[in-house]
Amino acid sequence: MTHSPDRFDDAGLTRRHILRAFAALGGSSLALGAMEAWGLRGEASGQRPTLQGRPSANRILVLGAGISGLVAAYELAKLGYDVRVLEARDWVGGLCWTVRAGDTHTEVGGERQICEFDDGLYLNAGAWRLPHGDQGVMDYCAELGVKLEIFIDAADANYFYEDDPERGPLSGTPVRLREVKADLWGTISELLTKAMDAGDIDLPLSVEDRERLVAFLVRAGYLDTEDHVYRPPASRGSQDRHDLAALLQSGFGARVRSLYAGTGGPAPVFQPIGGMQEIPLAFQRALGERVVLDTEVRAIRQTSDDVRVVTRNRRSGEEREESADFCVCCLPMSILKQLDVDLSTDLAEAVAETRHSGASKMGLQMRRRFWEQDDGIFGGHLWSRSLQLGEFSYPSNDYFASKGVLLGFYGSGAIAGLYERPIADRVEHVLSRASVVHPQMRAEFEHAYAVWWDKVPFSLGAYGGTPAQSLLTKLSEPDRRLFIGCAGASTRPAWLEGGIQAAWRTVEQVHARAMDQA
Repeated sequence: MTHSPDRFDDAGLTRRHILRAFAALGGSSLALGAMEAWGLRGEASGQRPTLQGRPSANRILVLGAGISGLVAAYELAKLGYDVRVLEARDWVGGLCWTVRAGDTHTEVGGERQICEFDDGLYLNAGAWRLPHGDQGVMDYCAELGVKLEIFIDAADANYFYEDDPERGPLSGTPVRLREVKADLWGTISELLTKAMDAGDIDLPLSVEDRERLVAFLVRAGYLDTEDHVYRPPASRGSQDRHDLAALLQSGFGARVRSLYAGTGGPAPVFQPIGGMQEIPLAFQRALGERVVLDTEVRAIRQTSDDVRVVTRNRRSGEEREESADFCVCCLPMSILKQLDVDLSTDLAEAVAETRHSGASKMGLQMRRRFWEQDDGIFGGHLWSRSLQLGEFSYPSNDYFASKGVLLGFYGSGAIAGLYERPIADRVEHVLSRASVVHPQMRAEFEHAYAVWWDKVPFSLGAYGGTPAQSLLTKLSEPDRRLFIGCAGASTRPAWLEGGIQAAWRTVEQVHARAMDQA
């Protein structure tokens, strides 16, 4: 008799078949999760440069007070360079922006917002997570006294929701992660155990192996020890069970893995207490008056002897020209493209090739933490494509407080045509769609703040696209006295670690050039 190797009820059950059955729970993401846990993500964090010597020519202008500019200035200042950081905004951090009460911005060609959150509440409008394997940023947090707390990337009480009929009988029904995990593990464990009970197993599994595996499956799948039938445990939330075929058709099982491999890699993932902007603020305190705010860069010129930067004070309107021996440009590529900059043809073409994400976020202040009080959700996300919310997330801080801020939207600003719509319409979209799973939304909603990064002045986009190696090589090459050190010139532009790696590379290049000239 011929057996298909991919069916659970095959008579020939080998170790390979068992692995295939378990892999069906998570697909290729299972392997990706294992790779991340074993440190095989493809790029390990580099080492902070250990440099010595101080040249006589030592004045350096750093453009942009995002994480890369601050790190570059911090390391250069420790070497004794005369460093000034020029930032167009009246705050530091770039995409590391924590929006709080009283913060404001006016969208390009659009509306002005004022954050009306209660004191102590905030939205991490850009960066919001720190993978524990990102050693560069973790070390700086320790060095600068930035306190961290755990970020919950997934919680068993989190919901899946899809209203696509092709997703099967679970379409249109909020389903808990714990239900999916329990029923997938339970049903598959039951199938495997019954196959072994019937003696349908071949030689690669010894009698002892089979007994041990049955014992494992009984424990892992909450099977009855006598008849090996899966009966949902109390921790699942109810005694009902979802049909295996329905679960597989729903696609919800993609989140059920032996190792969690969500954004940021394996747990633990961290966040600064009080918001992500605590990191750039710590650098600002360390750099002191070297950081100059409200200073917009208008043009960059290079000569054989120096580099000259034309700036405009955004408060007074006064223009002036500053000169330095070298310039470290950490401005977003989307901004650099629009400036009057003296670049070589090759570098200008490389900058023009760069792309950026249109990621956007919206925070929603709720007068009551109903997700905790009513649904028992503490951190994690609501996973849904059909709701068109991108990533909807629950705060991993201030549990049991009276109020909280939900991340109601995190995704492409073009979803559902939101980019072209007024802010009030964007808020309405989020409230109406999220209310499908959380009907409490409207009654508990108080304030919203929307950050569509494509519309934010001095950003004109979120994080950069990951450049191909050939493009990265061009962006990493010094252009006479100008060096590009932003995260967009790294292999991880969407993470703080990418900005740090680019800054470290740039510091080494600048110091080597300065020492050579000295």
